[in-house]
Amino acid sequence: MKSLYLRSGLALLCAVILSACGGGNGSLALSGSVSGLTKDGLVLVNTNTGEKLPIPNGTSTFVFTKLAAVDEQFNVIVDTQPTGAKCTPSGTTNTGKANVYTAYYIAFICVTNPWTLGGTVTGLDTKGLVLANGSDTVAILPGASASTPVNFTFPTKVGDGSPFGVTILSQPKDTTKTCTIANNVGTMPAGDYSPITVTCQ
Repeated sequence: MKSLYLRSGLALLCAVILSACGGGNGSLALSGSVSGLTKDGLVLVNTNTGEKLPIPNGTSTFVFTKLAAVDEQFNVIVDTQPTGAKCTPSGTTNTGKANVYTAYYIAFICVTNPWTLGGTVTGLDTKGLVLANGSDTVAILPGASASTPVNFTFPTKVGDGSPFGVTILSQPKDTTKTCTIANNVGTMPAGDYSPITVTCQ
């Protein structure tokens, strides 16, 4: 009989230890949302249990498989950032003691890495040239002479992997020259990019 009590006590002790260490024997599924994820590679981890959870591109919700016990500590962080983006927890939703008010409302916000888009203008001899990338515009001033190339960048950065399409919004004034544009449509790479060429002649 004593042996039976001893075995039962050991079993109970093991169960308590597993629960305290995040053994996955609880009843609460740590879950939440991810917003703005348009890149592959995101992996979340609950540091309390060590469980890692890959989050596919375009996913808006997630659920860890290891269940948490009531009042069990959890701390969900980014183990691996997605390629070309950065994800961060929304406030302190990613950490705390598990209960019905915390376990299901973990949230992460992802933002695609922004890069500068620009290019070069040649042959410009007067003011008035304006380029546009969607609603983002930049006015180009002439250089010291018409033969001086002028570099430009748009004021608003473009997200990694996002499309761009630059057009000439207005031609330069008080000149017989007309400007044409090349390399003006494409996809933003993982870095600042200045492929656009504008030639005025």
